[in-house]
Amino acid sequence: MDQEMSFIAKISGPPADLVANILRVPGDMMRNVVVAIEPPWAKGIFIAYFILLMVWVITIPKEEMRFKLESANKEISLRPFALLSLTTCIVIYLVF
Repeated sequence: MDQEMSFIAKISGPPADLVANILRVPGDMMRNVVVAIEPPWAKGIFIAYFILLMVWVITIPKEEMRFKLESANKEISLRPFALLSLTTCIVIYLVF
């Protein structure tokens, strides 16, 4: 009976409280999963993700990695810029 009363009390409040109470359960589950991952493993997962992105950028056909500047009538390859930014992300994760 006491649990029934607390449930009724929870759903009788403002709509934001109802939504917060509904989302609390999956939120707590997701938090527990994230907290269970050790920091070195999390760092490794992110570094592996950026390496996977680098492999994908390298395998994209050359024609799809070009950007044409209309004003200068010149084509620029975006691959070096993408690889530089991904390398920077990896270095940041390795350092911090």
